Amino acid sequence: MNHHAPIRPVPPGSTPLRELCHAVDQALTLPGPATTRDETTYLRCQRDRARLVRQAMRRLLADREAGERDVMTAVTMLLAEAARLGDDDYEHAPEPS
Repeated sequence: MNHHAPIRPVPPGSTPLRELCHAVDQALTLPGPATTRDETTYLRCQRDRARLVRQAMRRLLADREAGERDVMTAVTMLLAEAARLGDDDYEHAPEPS
């Protein structure tokens, strides 16, 4: 797995799997602005976050020899990608025709 940022270390008392669970939860938790906008914005934000999680899981599942470092790379990438998503990027999105 390629990465650009340094890989997050496993905090003391945790495990790579536990950190992955935290990253998935964090990636799927929508920031306040997205939850207070219209339903279309909410659904689009949720869809994009779900896609990030699924991509991370697919990368891990595709590598049958993935180890702890690979899991922590996925954690690092997932958190970075989720952080880049806006809270309400779809405010001015055109309505479907």
